[in-house]
Amino acid sequence: MLLILMMLSIFKFFLLMSFILVGCDSNDITDSDSNFDCAGIENGNSVEDNCGVCDNDPTNDCEKDCAEVWGGNNICGCTDSTAINYYPNATYDDGSCDTSVTMTSFVLDLLPENSCASTIDIKQTSDGGYIVAGCLDDKAWLMKTDLYGNKEWDRSYNLGDYWGNRTVLQTSDGGYLFAGWEGVIKTDVNGVQIWKKSGVPGSGQNPYYEDVIEHSNGNFYLVGGPVVDRDNYSKGGQALLVKMSPEGSVLKTKFYGGNCEDDLFRSIIESNDGKLIMVGEKGHGNQSFPCSFDFRYYKDIYIIKTNLNGGVVFQKTYGGNFLEKGMDIVKKGNGDGYIVLGQQCKHRHDVHSCGPITKVMILDIDENGNDLNQTFLGGLKFYEFGTSMALANTSNGGYVFTTNPRNGGNVWLYKWGDFEDNLNSKISPGGFGGESIEKTLDNGFIISTGGGTVLKTDSHLSY
Repeated sequence: MLLILMMLSIFKFFLLMSFILVGCDSNDITDSDSNFDCAGIENGNSVEDNCGVCDNDPTNDCEKDCAEVWGGNNICGCTDSTAINYYPNATYDDGSCDTSVTMTSFVLDLLPENSCASTIDIKQTSDGGYIVAGCLDDKAWLMKTDLYGNKEWDRSYNLGDYWGNRTVLQTSDGGYLFAGWEGVIKTDVNGVQIWKKSGVPGSGQNPYYEDVIEHSNGNFYLVGGPVVDRDNYSKGGQALLVKMSPEGSVLKTKFYGGNCEDDLFRSIIESNDGKLIMVGEKGHGNQSFPCSFDFRYYKDIYIIKTNLNGGVVFQKTYGGNFLEKGMDIVKKGNGDGYIVLGQQCKHRHDVHSCGPITKVMILDIDENGNDLNQTFLGGLKFYEFGTSMALANTSNGGYVFTTNPRNGGNVWLYKWGDFEDNLNSKISPGGFGGESIEKTLDNGFIISTGGGTVLKTDSHLSY
């Protein structure tokens, strides 16, 4: 019995010692393994990130995307196509959709209403509707519509208007300002006339107004031409700037250019620094002749920046020996400089050759008018008086123009920008060319064409 007990004690001793030895070996293995990194390198410094990637570069560690997915590549944004900030490239809805503004699109034929002019202007109003400028029975005419283009009221005025361009804007008091070839009319919010100014101030000539702005100082600035300065007949037809008070008092009349006939301004905006900048066209010579008999075929893009009383800050021309015209101008999205829309025909003294060779010309200039870049696009239809063109900013910091293509459709829409879905489209919605284009409250566009057709699109120019 004693022998059996002794043998059991010896067995227990050896069993306990085996557990101790195994435990020591396990600790040795763990300590040894802990010196290897995730790449199996002894004493290495590679680390496995949250996406399972093992390396020793902390700068490329896995991160969460905008949808909180480790290593994901989601594009976050609004995925609701009815929202004002709809982003078609978004793969994850981040809850930012804004559906407070009604998205609309329509095509409206206004030629029956606008009986004596194929060209119209249209702007969105503060209530979401639109104001249209045209002519009726050879008189200036305004029509107010609702958000969907349905007529709310229209009025004609005792101001001749039978040809050429006209423009309209809603003023800060809720009323409207109509400007055309014979003069300007200010109305209240219901279109009732408040005051009228006919002709060039101090002259019986027509001003041929092309554009007008209400400056942040409260005054109106109108541009047009060509007109003759009665104090300087030798200058010929000059570009015109008129400053008016909100009450219609003429505060300043200024003339620019005039070395050759037919200088004019097409567009005016308030500059980035609160001054004025205007774009148009200025005549130049033909070979040895200081001015050409075919004056409409020898021009440059003409850009002038002035102070608020018309004093010149800079004036520059852009172009070559043949034909360039400036048609519209907008501020650049970064607030430093401008984009100018124009046209070019290098006819090489054959003024009948412009039909197949006229191009869209896009200028990128800085605040001082220095030419930073020029872009040319073939396929523009040619008109001797200038092919109608209009330019606008987009909601994504890009730009869009409308004009008349030589072929492929009747209206040419072209959109571009660093953060834009670029688009080059030629369509036939009715009408022809592009008289005006403006970004609307829903980030779409309202477009007027020759032929009296109005086109309301979404931000992608669909309608």
